Amino acid sequence: MIIAIAGGSGSGKTTISNLMKEKYKTCFNINVEVVSMDDYYKNIEIDSFDNYDHPNAFNVDQLHRDLQNFLSTGSLQTRSYNYETKESVALERKSNVKIVILEGLYSFYTQEIRDICHLKLFLDVDENIRIKQRLFRDLKERNISMEKNMLMINSFVKDMYKKHVLQQREVADKIYPNTNEVLSLIA
Repeated sequence: MIIAIAGGSGSGKTTISNLMKEKYKTCFNINVEVVSMDDYYKNIEIDSFDNYDHPNAFNVDQLHRDLQNFLSTGSLQTRSYNYETKESVALERKSNVKIVILEGLYSFYTQEIRDICHLKLFLDVDENIRIKQRLFRDLKERNISMEKNMLMINSFVKDMYKKHVLQQREVADKIYPNTNEVLSLIA
């Protein structure tokens, strides 16, 4: 089973995914893995893109292959994107996986990924909340200053949300206007 969670930057996708993973593992005693689309960024040097928030920044073909392999075999190839070398590297293969939670800006943006997802959730969180959460997260976890982050947000993040990310709301199975509603379901 693949559960996909999409939403704007700072909407709580990673937090919700990790909480769902732990809840399912605890309640059902099954192997659940979270796949982050951030680990499928293309190699910036080879593919020459300058906007990590654009759908073309992701290696959707590799993601699709990994998810198809999971559906066929129950094993999942994990990956990690190295922001220093600018490439996605294969890590370990997890076996006997029952549920994959795919989280990211574009978790079900493309038809090929959307077609293999069993449940598609969209976090439709208010823009001011998303920006505040992104600023805090990026300062703490990615060492991105508020000034630099606001420049990115105003230069392309808001635009990519309106042009691309928001389209997924129309094809989602369930839309959550805030993370509290989702959290109450998995508490």
